Amino acid sequence: MAKRILPPAPNVLKKFSVFAFFSTKRLEEIAKRLPIVSLKANKVAYRQGERSGKMYLILEGGVKVEREAEDGATIHVGELAEYQVFGELALLSKEARHVTVTAVKDSKFLTIDRKMLLDIIRQSAPDEIVKIFYALNDRLRATHDREFTETLLRRTLASQMEAEKQRAITQMVASMAHEINTPLGVINTAVNIMARELAQPEEVTAQRAADIAESLELMHLNVERTERLVHDFKKVAVSQLTYERDFFDIFEVIEETIELIMVSLKRSQVQVKLQNTLTLEQRKWMGYRGLLSQILINLLTNAERYAYPNGVGGIVDVAIRLNDDERYCLTVRDYGKGISKKNQALVFDPFFTTGKFIGGTGLGLAIVHNLVTSALKGEIKLSSVEGKGAEFIVVFPREIPA
Repeated sequence: MAKRILPPAPNVLKKFSVFAFFSTKRLEEIAKRLPIVSLKANKVAYRQGERSGKMYLILEGGVKVEREAEDGATIHVGELAEYQVFGELALLSKEARHVTVTAVKDSKFLTIDRKMLLDIIRQSAPDEIVKIFYALNDRLRATHDREFTETLLRRTLASQMEAEKQRAITQMVASMAHEINTPLGVINTAVNIMARELAQPEEVTAQRAADIAESLELMHLNVERTERLVHDFKKVAVSQLTYERDFFDIFEVIEETIELIMVSLKRSQVQVKLQNTLTLEQRKWMGYRGLLSQILINLLTNAERYAYPNGVGGIVDVAIRLNDDERYCLTVRDYGKGISKKNQALVFDPFFTTGKFIGGTGLGLAIVHNLVTSALKGEIKLSSVEGKGAEFIVVFPREIPA
């Protein structure tokens, strides 16, 4: 941070609630004492845990406010723009900073330390002092309300994520039981044919031998099919229950997840086409199998429910590639109804849904956004044209930080 002593105009100070009631003459006196601090984009004003008794008033630019949770996840608290204030809690309480504040663009701030605030109060009339504390109290209340709302929302989302995970596993179990009935039925038929052919100690003719051989082949193929379904289910289901960071073949994770979710998607006539441009070496991913599976399941379920509602069916393209040497890019694209411009800015907000009448909770994409940004340390974007489909683009590191 580089300081420049350049007094702001009194009418600028009036835009801040803490100074709005002062006379022009009084503001001119205060302005001479307030330093202006410049901060480049992406530079940190202060970090969580630091002790610094300063309050910042945003003249130009803006900041993002983030907090590190107990589990190490970074929580986005919000963003502040021109003529808003931050840092007032530490100024008054002398406590360590509760959040980290970072400039989102080149910015300028006025700064007030505790000594300066006390001097301003000493030189103010009684009614002005009352108004100063009213203004500061409003700021503190707004800060506490924002943190309370954010904490409540995060805990609600965490609870709903757990419920959604259990719901997804339950749905997979039901779909798996239904799907396994098909190969088991074929195996049962083949066994009956063999039993019939072998029941009589007659000469084994060429036709009988062919029937037995065909039955054996049917049994073999369907046992393999059942074994593969159970194998994929065990991998995906176990990874949903225990998140372990390890090396995985990322294409294999995606392929197995699609294979499993297709058990339910095909009843809605949804077809998934998987594209892969990764080499065997590029497929080595240090991450969390269960988290990636949950993200993909939610995105595909979202396409089934909203892009192709009422079982109309359609294509969903899933592709995995390297964006650069350090990050993967996973895309899930449908060619269905698309999302209106108005709703595109809201789809990742918790509890926003256009599908209340079809059982939508408004948490599917909010959970995806939270998993991508917090757990995978990545980002997710949406591209959509109404009537022409939607594409979700997920970018995340080849090696997820521990």
